[in-house]
Amino acid sequence: MAASGTANSPQGKKDRREAARETARIEREAENKRQRRNKILLQGGIGVAILAVIAIVVAIVVQPAAPGAPGPKNMASSGILFTGNGGVATPTTTAAAAADGKPKATKTDTSDGLAHIVTYVDWACPACKSFEATYAAQIQQLVASGSATLEVHPVSILDRNYLTSRYASRAANAAACIANYDPAKFLDAQTVFYDKQPTEGTSGLTDKEIKALVAEGGITDPAVNSCIDSEKFKSWVSKSTQVTTSTASLVNPAAGGFSTPTVLVNGKRWDGTGDFISFAASAAGITPSPSSTPTP
Repeated sequence: MAASGTANSPQGKKDRREAARETARIEREAENKRQRRNKILLQGGIGVAILAVIAIVVAIVVQPAAPGAPGPKNMASSGILFTGNGGVATPTTTAAAAADGKPKATKTDTSDGLAHIVTYVDWACPACKSFEATYAAQIQQLVASGSATLEVHPVSILDRNYLTSRYASRAANAAACIANYDPAKFLDAQTVFYDKQPTEGTSGLTDKEIKALVAEGGITDPAVNSCIDSEKFKSWVSKSTQVTTSTASLVNPAAGGFSTPTVLVNGKRWDGTGDFISFAASAAGITPSPSSTPTP
């Protein structure tokens, strides 16, 4: 039987080879297109992912920081203000201090004939203790009589003097706790803290010992003890101190930086020399009452 000449002829074999090559070419082009398409999609996906990551990072960086917990009540100016009321030095109530430590300045009328006394003190500061021992009673009498106002700003600048205990900061937190929960006892507590001030170079006082001083100052509100235990106003103390110590008008020219006590009367700085009560009277334009002389 004769075989088909077309299938086995040289021309037929050539046609089959060309058809096979064409098929292979078409398949290669299709594969190349598929690979290019996948590459583009992959690159696009990576690009989208990168953009998403960048967007997240930018959002994290530019979003405002958490405001944090507010500071103590009755210290919106970063200090607690006392005025005379019925013969008693009475604290002025205010909203909570700003969480960022930036004070809302107390408005005072320096032409009203009063001595507006402002102190910046660290309860761990020996010089503050000396000022308190010498003048606190007289200042409180001036306030109670309506001749003066007193604004006390607790700060913490002496942690370095009490080993690693952070005593100055914890004492300032205690001051904030008292101002927040029992402001009427603030000055009594301040006196006790100075009377029992630990020696520099030691570890200061423990929280338990701080709470004992608070009780000695006549404070019984358990919220104050809880506030001390949790160091509720730790962040505010730090931020408020940073704001205070970086305020140019509070820099002590003699020290070249901020120091405690910093004492102002009607905006005028007391330089620590001479009698403070006389300075306060002069700054306010008033004549101090003569001290009573004991009868022999």
